[in-house]
Parts: sequence; structure tokens; C-alpha cells
Amino acid sequence: MSDSMVTARMPQAKKDAANKVLDKLGISASRFINNAYDYLIKHGSSPFDSVEEQEDGMSADRLRQALAQVEDMCLPESNRFATMSDDEIRRERLARQGLETR
Repeated sequence: MSDSMVTARMPQAKKDAANKVLDKLGISASRFINNAYDYLIKHGSSPFDSVEEQEDGMSADRLRQALAQVEDMCLPESNRFATMSDDEIRRERLARQGLETR
């Protein structure tokens, strides 16, 4: 059986970062891609979609929700603390807990 090439486009920085990880693992990019294809053929699904739990026990769905919440907090229009000083933020939090009056 003859070999064929698989071509994919990605940012150079992503490729460099992944190659560093693969080097640490002692796996070539070709072997990694072959393993992914082997899994796809055997299971009829992506090995990346089948992961239910991350290493810390957080499900992929919960991880997506948490990421969305963090991204929402970073948006200026939804971050009410963006224009407040540290002292104002502390007073606001204490007032919400009933520990300080305004």
C-alpha cells in the first residue's frame, strides 16, 4: 500500500507549539495524525468529541459554559467593574454582602 499526503492549514505559531508538545511526547506529527485517523476509522467518530471529562473532572459542556462566562466578563459593555477603582470594587462587594454601607 502506498502512502499519501494529508495537508492542513494552520497558523505557524500553533504548528510550532504543537510540535514542541509532540517532541516532549516522543511522537511525530505523522504518527499523531495516523492515530487520529485510526480512531476515526475504528469508532466512526472524532476522538476529540468523545471526551466527556477533562483532566480536572469538568465536562466539555461545562468547560464551554465557563469559557463563555469568562468571555462575557471581558466585554466592556457587560463588565460593570471596568471603570471602577479597586477601592470602589471592594466597597461594592462589601455592600452587596451587607458589610458596608454606602
